[in-house]
Amino acid sequence: MKPELLIPAGDLEKLETAVRFGADAVYVGGGDFSLRAAQTSFSLDDLKKGIKFAHQHKVKIYLAINIFAFDEDLKPMLDYLDQAVKLGIDAAIISDPGFIYIVKQKYPKLKIHLSTQANSLNSETVKFWKEQGIKRIVLGRELSLDQIKNIRKTVPDIELELFVHGAMCMSYSGRCLLSKFMTGRSANRGECTHPCRWQYRLKEMERPDEEFLIEEDERGTYIMNSKDLCMIEHVAKLIEAGVNSFKIEGRMKSAYYVSIATKIYRQAIDQNPKYDPAWKFELENISHRNYTTGFYLDEDDRENVGDSSYQRKYAFVGVVDDCNSKKQELKVKARNYFAVGDELEIVDPKIDEIRRFKVRKAINQDGLDVQKVHNQNYVSLTYDGKYDVSKYSLLRRRVS
Repeated sequence: MKPELLIPAGDLEKLETAVRFGADAVYVGGGDFSLRAAQTSFSLDDLKKGIKFAHQHKVKIYLAINIFAFDEDLKPMLDYLDQAVKLGIDAAIISDPGFIYIVKQKYPKLKIHLSTQANSLNSETVKFWKEQGIKRIVLGRELSLDQIKNIRKTVPDIELELFVHGAMCMSYSGRCLLSKFMTGRSANRGECTHPCRWQYRLKEMERPDEEFLIEEDERGTYIMNSKDLCMIEHVAKLIEAGVNSFKIEGRMKSAYYVSIATKIYRQAIDQNPKYDPAWKFELENISHRNYTTGFYLDEDDRENVGDSSYQRKYAFVGVVDDCNSKKQELKVKARNYFAVGDELEIVDPKIDEIRRFKVRKAINQDGLDVQKVHNQNYVSLTYDGKYDVSKYSLLRRRVS
């Protein structure tokens, strides 16, 4: 049986993108109570729209409501969940044991997924949570594939979910105190400021004027900075290990990131065990730090001591609204700058191939020729090709 492909959605546009590009399920943030609260919270109105859209396409919606709660959080969390359950969420992702207890009492039939924040790293822990009525465990990213295989063998009748792609936290299963200590904003309550990505210097206390860089290069040092996870080359091993759900990280990432990550991992799951090197090439084309396989294969390459910056090769420049292949015309909602003469690439949700065309002409809504197109412009483009382009295809432009 194929594993589920579970995709992040930080807003309604990203949810719809994930569904169109092949997600089996999408996870979204529950109001102020998920671990990416401020930037990716779904209002109840957007949640309603998202659930309706997803269910029309037979895609599930999981609600992340996984902060570690204080007493004063419990009632508003439950109030939000009450509305979400009425709207038809398929599962709730929770980490707090007290909140799990409350939810199980009120909604005994609601499927609960135990968040990775709960630090589930061994088979006895998995057994314990299974006995509490948990249907799925999101295992900690500190596990190796061999350890995951052993958990699956020991507890065969529970769903196991793993992160397979995206940013990694330097702290144990994400339970970091740095942000709270340094900025007052808690990572465990959806407010992380990512101080692990900052540059640090070492001072000798008796000689305060002396500073030292650690692992110095021309930019400084980033001793706590992790690389991004990428398991695209090892999808077959993950499936063999008995993983039920492949989870992509990135609710704060762009719709373009969502489209490529979904498209590529969809192909990899569907074509297992065959591996195509073009998949890794495409994943290099979305915003990311240097890639690693994390702890899964026991490779010692997780720290990003040389460079904490994101690599970015393409700009997401537009969404196709309509196509007339006979006239070689695309209607496009622009999302970033591009110009007549630029070569653009088409990321089509219905076609594996990435196609290219040169912009021959651009006409704005007033019927005027324009040479430059900017964010939010609506334009008709003449393209050199007589093939159809699906509505909601994304357009990108190489920037490096």
